[in-house]
Amino acid sequence: MIDLKNVTFIIPLRIDSDDRLRNIILSTVFLLNKFDCKVIIKESDESSGFEPWALPLIKSVASTKNLTYVFEENNEDHFHRTRLLNEMVLMAKTDIVVNYDSDIILPISSYVKAKELLDSGEFDVVYPYKFGEKGERKVTLNTKVEDEDDLKRLLNTPVVKEFVETTDPEILDRSFGYAQNVNGLGWAEYGMVQFFNRQVYLDGYLENENFIAYAPEDVERHHRWNLLGYNIGRVNNHAYHLEHKRTQNSWFNNPFMQKNNELWEYLKNLSKEEVIEYYKKQEYVKEKLK
Repeated sequence: MIDLKNVTFIIPLRIDSDDRLRNIILSTVFLLNKFDCKVIIKESDESSGFEPWALPLIKSVASTKNLTYVFEENNEDHFHRTRLLNEMVLMAKTDIVVNYDSDIILPISSYVKAKELLDSGEFDVVYPYKFGEKGERKVTLNTKVEDEDDLKRLLNTPVVKEFVETTDPEILDRSFGYAQNVNGLGWAEYGMVQFFNRQVYLDGYLENENFIAYAPEDVERHHRWNLLGYNIGRVNNHAYHLEHKRTQNSWFNNPFMQKNNELWEYLKNLSKEEVIEYYKKQEYVKEKLK
């Protein structure tokens, strides 16, 4: 097991499809079996999908002593990912915290390198994948989970079985492709996963909770960290994105998209001083950082 004792992975969760259920099982098993680390999962939904469906399967193949799971009953249609991340950052006790998408797996060396870069003190934030073309490998796993029998069979399906048994991300190379983006093939920028110094994250005003559902909070976050003078590093490698069905909380058709874009257009034109003043006035900042 690889030593990441000073690292906490924080994963906001809403299981809105069988793909999401499969992905949170695989990513959680992978993290718990491969690394000596902490994992916090906070699920926000009408009822828990993780505890009755995912957790028993995870426990059958991994120790959950380093897993903290929190359920929040929430009847809202939208998934407030930024708020959940802020709440988990405050829960974390380690010096390094990782904003981790439940659908992401990285090559082993990327986790190790990201931690080393932060431990060196040279960087405040590390993106563990390269910017631009071929930074994201989209992995398609042909599974379905429609009932308990399907769930029982999940860990015995091809690729999934071998991945769980070996915790070797390179197995995913058999099932990936590069999606064509307007910017290039397999284009990656600022989402998916970031490793950061927890204190610097707090000092930089956390996630902007005025971004709701999907996009472009990841772009604003990177812009703000640059503006505030953070040292941002990259690991020159790819990320595996376990594909999933798209809902209004994970695509551009979400009802908050226009407001999210308008907020980004406003914030990106502010000076450093104006950005600091803006964030100091936010109620969630006052509450969480008091």
